[in-house]
Amino acid sequence: MDARAIELHFHALHGLDDGPETLEESVELLRLAMLDGTDTVVATPHIRGDFVTDVSDLPARVRELSAAISGEGIAIDLRVGGELGHDMVGRLSLVELTLIAQGPAGARWLLVEAPWQPMGDDFHAATDELRDRGFGVMIAHPERSADAALDDSAGLRRELAAGSLAQVNAQSITGQHGSDARTAASRLLDSGLVSVVASDAHGPTRPPLLGEVRRRLADDRLTVGRPHRLLTRGIAARVPVA
Repeated sequence: MDARAIELHFHALHGLDDGPETLEESVELLRLAMLDGTDTVVATPHIRGDFVTDVSDLPARVRELSAAISGEGIAIDLRVGGELGHDMVGRLSLVELTLIAQGPAGARWLLVEAPWQPMGDDFHAATDELRDRGFGVMIAHPERSADAALDDSAGLRRELAAGSLAQVNAQSITGQHGSDARTAASRLLDSGLVSVVASDAHGPTRPPLLGEVRRRLADDRLTVGRPHRLLTRGIAARVPVA
């Protein structure tokens, strides 16, 4: 575990969604991430109608938090991102989507929140629109969606066939999200359908857990190798359907 982990889904910014409420809470959450063995965190606030709808000030918020953690000696490379609700896809401009996307130019991708209900046609239409607009897609915590519990992840498999990737939550693997999420996560991991594990940290009750996952899996590909490649190489917007 010498290599440092990378968090691609992490609610680090305060006062925006259901993550930290204060700057001090954000700083402490990132301190825990550093102690957990992480050196890169992408701040991914909820981009949806009930939380963040204007993404323009996210870079300034990341700079503010970066300065605060630097002053506390917290060695974390903090980056701009977002957890995009599929209903927001048509409401954001190309510039706005690019602002919250991850990866290099020409292969940037968006973290799209899996719905709690099964993945319907509206969800697939939104991810298709993102690909048409030049973005790759990463599906956030599909194991927590009713798609996994009720449909044997049929919607996720459709997304994977279209070129999307899947990100599973660390708390699903450790059991804190409940038995259904743990069972679904294990099934997806055993089937080789998971590209990345992330903490989806929100605060003290949902802390960084990549260190625990690395110990359980004894494999750094999901927490170090693949996240690094996703930040440096990105995801193609379109891939041939197998």
